[in-house]
Amino acid sequence: MHNGLSTQVDVSNRTVGGRRFALVAFSPPPGALLSWTWDALTALRDAVDSLDAGQVDAVAFTGEGAIFGAGADLGPFRFATSRSDGERIAREGYSVLDRISRLGLPTFAFINGTALGGALELALRADYRTVARSARSIGLPEVRLGLVPGWGGLSSLSELIGVADAADIAVTRSLSGRHLAAGEALRRGLVDVVLGDEDFVTDSLAWAAEVLAGTETPAPTAAATAAASVARPGSRPASWDPADVRAAVARRIPGAIPAVDAALTLLTTWQAGTRTAAETRGSAAGTAGTAHAGPSTRTEQRLAGGGDPVAAETIAAFGTLLYSDECRASIYAFYALQAARKRSRHGGSGESAAAVGVVGGGRMATQLALVFAERLDVPVLITDLTPDRVSQAIDCIADQLERAVARGTMTDAQSARVSALISGTTDVADLSGCDIVIEAVFEDLTVKRDVWASIEAVVKPGALLLTNTSSLSIADQGAHLLHPERLVGFHFFNPVAVLPLVEIVRAPDTSQETVEAAFTLAGRLGKTAVLVADSSGFVVNRLITRWFSDALALIDAGADAQLVDTALVGDGFPMTPLALIRHIGPAVQLHILDTMEQGFADRFTVSPSLRRIVQLSLPSYVGPDGVLTPAAAAAVAEILPPVDARPVVPGSQADVRRHLLHGLADEAGRMLAEGTVQTAADIDACMILGANYPHHTGGLTPLLDRSGASMSAHGVLFHPAGVATVATR
Repeated sequence: MHNGLSTQVDVSNRTVGGRRFALVAFSPPPGALLSWTWDALTALRDAVDSLDAGQVDAVAFTGEGAIFGAGADLGPFRFATSRSDGERIAREGYSVLDRISRLGLPTFAFINGTALGGALELALRADYRTVARSARSIGLPEVRLGLVPGWGGLSSLSELIGVADAADIAVTRSLSGRHLAAGEALRRGLVDVVLGDEDFVTDSLAWAAEVLAGTETPAPTAAATAAASVARPGSRPASWDPADVRAAVARRIPGAIPAVDAALTLLTTWQAGTRTAAETRGSAAGTAGTAHAGPSTRTEQRLAGGGDPVAAETIAAFGTLLYSDECRASIYAFYALQAARKRSRHGGSGESAAAVGVVGGGRMATQLALVFAERLDVPVLITDLTPDRVSQAIDCIADQLERAVARGTMTDAQSARVSALISGTTDVADLSGCDIVIEAVFEDLTVKRDVWASIEAVVKPGALLLTNTSSLSIADQGAHLLHPERLVGFHFFNPVAVLPLVEIVRAPDTSQETVEAAFTLAGRLGKTAVLVADSSGFVVNRLITRWFSDALALIDAGADAQLVDTALVGDGFPMTPLALIRHIGPAVQLHILDTMEQGFADRFTVSPSLRRIVQLSLPSYVGPDGVLTPAAAAAVAEILPPVDARPVVPGSQADVRRHLLHGLADEAGRMLAEGTVQTAADIDACMILGANYPHHTGGLTPLLDRSGASMSAHGVLFHPAGVATVATR
């Protein structure tokens, strides 16, 4: 059954081991992902309704290639005009998947690859699940999108593996964007067996035939639980308490997240409504006791269980969430990041580098050396001024590798391979064989110009020259080069291995060929690149520094420091400004403010209190508890103007919030007007990927629209009504 450009659903009959299967296969339209539009759901419904239970022994579902399904089509979600629109989407999906649950035949899902959202919800409706060994993305991402799984996924998952694991997968992992690979899906009990990629469907049918014949017994849930207990620490939740989950989320993402509350409420309600039945089946955790059963028993238990006990509540929650600002912003963020990732691949294939040079031996330089060696698998030469500095850099790299092995993020063999690729030198002439050279030295223009002069004198003509500067002009750095066209900004964020953003900064002299090579390199490093014009602070640092500047100006004028520091906590910002200064270091932040003041003196000012904090060698304004330290309070008091000379400052947290958001809206608008970036979506992609701004705010600009800051700063919104905010109520 084909539906134009929608996902196609085809049914074929297969006989394996004397067992007759109806194989329902999904395939995407050319060049598209396998997603569930309404047309595709209709085709699935028709396919299931067409099955003749008297002609087959079982039904199996599978996808094409490396994707079982990428979830529901989000396109219509962006423009829901009422809560009833969301309820309809959830109800229609439920109706189709319920047909699978009520087939009256043993059902199998052959998860051939990625299975996200609605696709996983479909697979969870089957009695048994196989998975291809290469599958890396299995999960329920809805909470990250400001929603809850709308087609019964929470109930299916809770029944299969217990509420604690369901909360971990559907809430905690969803928010962090972490999904399960095949092995962990088996350990968690989501699937019954892992099979090889080659001949996956054939092998799955053979396994299913053995299950039907009673010669193959799927691993019971209890066994899966026991196996998972030996997984690396932190891979499973130890217990279920919704308050604990909420607290853990709040530590990472402050402020209210409606989708989290809705998901936890549904899980709690499901557990309460099924506790007696679960205990009868011998599972105090709420896990269904069907894993030991044969195919007919499993099917009978599924049919006898009736409908989803929280179906009505799920449909209502989905409708409410879909018609909310947070969901609009989250889905907007999804598309903004998707577009950024597509654009970051535009550089073409090109040739791989044979060697990389890293200039500098500090913490950032050692992180860069590790990332280039691990992900490009090429020799990396790190250079600094003295043998001691080079030795310290190599020791620092060895320490980072040891920590990676201890954390379980790298094996001993991988660590040894990376270590063997990295070497050090004090002679810049040794960089002559490098195809790529990146500098990460002190943020001083004279120092960087000297570095580039020495590098240009020795490297090959086609070498790509990258500066990891966080604020200095690329054009100023390359002003004395003979070939400034091959110099480009390549700004990573700390920690380099974790944060996915690279700001590619193009100076007026930077060639298009250099820009394309930089984008290609970013892709090979597993990063998402955003093109930025050469302007002080670029995107992330410029906006964060405007926030710092405005916040410190209020404190320096006599506003309550704690009031200012916590004003945007409810908006989900990952750190308060004073906590972030503690993380960055006051001296570094003072240097950045000084640089920004030189570029934009009308709105960036060096804070007298910050200068005093640095003079006194204080670690920050606040301690680890986030409270202003007595020493910092005294430093602030020293610089305050006399009481009768102090300007009027906002007196409430709401007023402080308006003031700070107004400044961010003003700066973001200026960046767009100047052409620092092309779209508001570029700004949001940078803030999400480089500064951990949350999805449910859309990054930054949707929040500025919703708060009124965009209108107060510019008289216009960054987005048309209805894109990231609800147009009408």
